Amino acid sequence: MNVELLSSFVPEFRDIFIRRYEILEYLNREGTVGRRTLSQKLNISERVIRDEIEKLKEMDYVYVNSSGATIKKEGKINLKRFLEVYRELNNLTELGNRITSFLGVEEVVVVKGDSSKDDYAFTNLGSATARLINVSMCDGDYIGVTGGKTLSAIADVLSENKRELDLTIIPARGALGKNVEYQANSVASKIAEKLNCDYRILPVPDAAPDKAMNILLENKDIHRTYEMLKELDMLIFGIGRADEMLTRKGADELEKKKILEKGAVSEVIGHYFDIKGKEVYASQSVGISLEDFLNIPRIFCIAGGAEKAEAIISISKLRSDMVLVIDESAANCIINNRR
Repeated sequence: MNVELLSSFVPEFRDIFIRRYEILEYLNREGTVGRRTLSQKLNISERVIRDEIEKLKEMDYVYVNSSGATIKKEGKINLKRFLEVYRELNNLTELGNRITSFLGVEEVVVVKGDSSKDDYAFTNLGSATARLINVSMCDGDYIGVTGGKTLSAIADVLSENKRELDLTIIPARGALGKNVEYQANSVASKIAEKLNCDYRILPVPDAAPDKAMNILLENKDIHRTYEMLKELDMLIFGIGRADEMLTRKGADELEKKKILEKGAVSEVIGHYFDIKGKEVYASQSVGISLEDFLNIPRIFCIAGGAEKAEAIISISKLRSDMVLVIDESAANCIINNRR
């Protein structure tokens, strides 16, 4: 389908299609939703929501009762069918292709919005990543995951493991931060529960000193988990801004200033890089090593928000076979940085 030609011939097609798609997508994610909530979350007037829900009902895409609208099987089927049309109409496919070329990575998938300000865009980041890894998983895979709110969002939207693949989810780094929900162990557990598969835990602080780590490795389970990290088939990870990660790791102001003055803009698995991808500092970090990171066969990075743009550019320099999932805000900032 030539979407651009169709839009030029019927200008209103674009807005109507995007509006209906986003209503269906929201219902698919949230379940039964009332008109007022849809209006508030999608920033569309209640009158327009009412009219669109009626149209979707006539097409047998949604069911409506006193509690609100619920997506039906036909609606779910067409969400998948229309995904690429939606992305093209939003110019997200073209934007992703431009950034893929600029960064020199395997693929860049761009989702609509600014995930640092909009929960809807934030969930879309997780959904897009979930779709990619669902089709990339293979029987017998060891899959590593880092922590963070963004990684946790993936677990919420992952499809069930209908292929009944034998998978093992493994935390790729130790516990970091006070929020247990977003630590790598918790993310691994959530993803494994959704996929109905095995998982390991790494009950060790991310900054555990070598002496303590050597003692812990005497435990057979921890030792085996560490061995499995050397055998990962896939890694799903988030990118940290250097300044924020230094603060989270408890660096004092003098140390933080020295590292940032070296040009550090990004952090991954305890290593800090400048915008050209050159390592400028490495902190104590439990989990996969940089050498491991560079040799994992399949690697997916997820990040959003304009404030992460420099960090994304930086980390993209580490591997040309990386797949990036970013939001529109980060994408536009990266394009502006190129200029």
